[in-house]
Amino acid sequence: MKIAIVNEIKTDNNCPYFYLNGYTSFIKELESKSVFCFTDEFNNTIVCKTWKNKFLKFIQPIYPPLSSNKERLSKQQELEFLNKWVSFISDAKLADRVVQAENFAVFKTAPKKTISAPFGTYYLNLEKNTEEDLFQKVHVKHRNVIRNAEKNGVELRYGKDCIEDFYSLYKQTMKRSNMYYQDIFYFKQFYNSIPQNIVCGVAYFNGIPQGGLFIPYTKFGSFYLYGASNEKIEINGSINYLHWNTIKLLKKEGVRRYDFVGARLSNVSGTKLEGVQQFKKRFGAELEEGFLWKIDLNKNKCDIYDTLLSVKTKLRGKEIPLDIIDQENRKAYAK
Repeated sequence: MKIAIVNEIKTDNNCPYFYLNGYTSFIKELESKSVFCFTDEFNNTIVCKTWKNKFLKFIQPIYPPLSSNKERLSKQQELEFLNKWVSFISDAKLADRVVQAENFAVFKTAPKKTISAPFGTYYLNLEKNTEEDLFQKVHVKHRNVIRNAEKNGVELRYGKDCIEDFYSLYKQTMKRSNMYYQDIFYFKQFYNSIPQNIVCGVAYFNGIPQGGLFIPYTKFGSFYLYGASNEKIEINGSINYLHWNTIKLLKKEGVRRYDFVGARLSNVSGTKLEGVQQFKKRFGAELEEGFLWKIDLNKNKCDIYDTLLSVKTKLRGKEIPLDIIDQENRKAYAK
């Protein structure tokens, strides 16, 4: 199997959103990163972000490799592709470090010599279920609050004009959890980069935003990348109602998958994640289990960089944030 860089990605609406040219331009402009597509002789592909600082060159797979028909590879095919891809990146010296993919990229396996952790995602198969089937699979408590929100006049709005209200909720939500958040320009540019492939929706009660979502999509699938809620939700079920209506809209658009993005496979009882994952599961979502992984290709250089970064961070009185892989492995070792 031979890996090569694709000079021009041929895209259509059956490709995931990160294959689209508009998204590539957005990443280059807003994140100062490049997007490359790699292929093998069977036209299997993987799309990655690349960037560098003064010390290291980084590469990040955006999603697991796909076939020429833009379908997931089998576990064995994926392993063979990834092993060859990692070797190619290393031999060509294209990166010093392969960093963990984002939490919507759940791999079926991890390449050899990588650091990995089990991870999953909850998703709905929109293609193989009717709208009626999908609603019947929704947990009875979710169904009840969805009906409650609709009955009580919760209003749902979609489109570019919702970005300001969505962002206000998003910023509040991230601050409540003491988490990093993007600025509003990021969302406006993301929307403008692929306007036909973004759902930005907000639920309102008496004109007051209750919750919002920001979802890129193509027929391949939709990804619930960003969600937000008001600290005080006036009508129970407002966000459930927004999701359910969005699911119906995307199904009518021919979207095949509704991905709630990210699920820990370790014990999350008693944490905020327990409620978040229960919320996703109760839409009748299936749990897809797999892995996140990463690898240092130039270990000496990466070790020096990590040591310097650690010292610099400690002098500022802070700690280096752990990625999901390190969080999950630390939890496993603590048992």
